[in-house]
Amino acid sequence: MARTKTAPENREAKRILIVEAAIGVFASKGYHSTKMQDIADAVQLAKGTLYEYYVDKEDLFLAVYDHWMSKYEQSMILAVEEHIDPVSKADALIDTTVEFYELHATYAPLLLEFWAHALRSTSDSFLIRIRDMKKRLSVLGAEVTKQMQTLKLFRHIDSDSFAVLELGISDGIFLQWVIDGQSYSLREAYKFRQSVIGSGLMTETLRSLVATKVQKKLQQGFLHTPFKRK
Repeated sequence: MARTKTAPENREAKRILIVEAAIGVFASKGYHSTKMQDIADAVQLAKGTLYEYYVDKEDLFLAVYDHWMSKYEQSMILAVEEHIDPVSKADALIDTTVEFYELHATYAPLLLEFWAHALRSTSDSFLIRIRDMKKRLSVLGAEVTKQMQTLKLFRHIDSDSFAVLELGISDGIFLQWVIDGQSYSLREAYKFRQSVIGSGLMTETLRSLVATKVQKKLQQGFLHTPFKRK
């Protein structure tokens, strides 16, 4: 016999339903042009019902961000936990990032609008949320970098600074990909970035193991790699 959902479970299911409807509306209209009535119409609820779940439009916009980013962050943590050696961990982190961006490629403008809204909002709650998430991800990246150094695969660098820089580079690649109309493989672009950065950080030990592969990637680049848009 199927278990009947409790009131809290029903409420959470309704919250998710509202968030998923809001994604499409925000993506098509943009944050500022979207009205709560638009979202109420999309989810077929009275506008007043939305306010039982979200204080205002910004609260709902933040819920959309949390809906996506909490899954992304958990995937990043799992990517690290599932692998033992740091090289595999680094590859898994890149794969997870690419998969996230590719999955949400249709809503790319919305991802960019999160950042813009965080910077222009009169409330700092949105920006704080983004900074906290970025901080947790940079800690993951710094830990993997330290492990690479412990195994003498990477030259000694300040791992915390490198992790923050890596996040910025990652966001920049995504932004460029969107501006370029997603006309090339995002995955190949990330592999190229990994080869460029890695070639400068690798010790002779690691360089001797992957030199041929890295050199091929550096020469090949990513702009002319055969690519089929999904």
